[in-house]
Amino acid sequence: MNKGKKIPVKLVAVLSFIAILAGLYLYLSSVDGNRSASKSSLAVKELAAPKGGTFIEVIEKDKPDINKEFPLGITEPAIQDAIHAMSHQKVKAEDKWGFLPLTQDRVKRLLEVVKDGEETYKHADTYLTILESWNNQEFSSVDKQHNDIWRLQSGTIGKATGILSAAEEKAYIEKHYDIQK
Repeated sequence: MNKGKKIPVKLVAVLSFIAILAGLYLYLSSVDGNRSASKSSLAVKELAAPKGGTFIEVIEKDKPDINKEFPLGITEPAIQDAIHAMSHQKVKAEDKWGFLPLTQDRVKRLLEVVKDGEETYKHADTYLTILESWNNQEFSSVDKQHNDIWRLQSGTIGKATGILSAAEEKAYIEKHYDIQK
């Protein structure tokens, strides 16, 4: 190694920026890959909502171990990531990063996790409000709920602008998974 030769500061800055982007890409890819069901393991049903209208229910054929997916004491950013990724199947947004099927099993488990650690999560009230409404198949505010989490994550791209129709939601799910009939 040549002593005395210094690497230009601009080059270090550019290389650092590229490394951060690559790391972020790999992280987001692994989050999406690790937090999703296998390609052909979902079934979709359109059901009547308790307060009128319809909602889409996703059923995983090869259910993951939900307790391992969301262990007690999971980090607050992981809770936010899960809620955010699940909301994507129901909201209109120009950009969406990450998709996690919104299932009743996941909603119920996240409710347990947040209630168990309620004192330790800074935004537990927000998570509980969202998860309780989803547990009751109430999705009329899912776009606002998405944006609440999006803001907590300092979102700048991908703000929800509305709620998908049942047909749009099915199409979004089919884009990510092969749906079993």
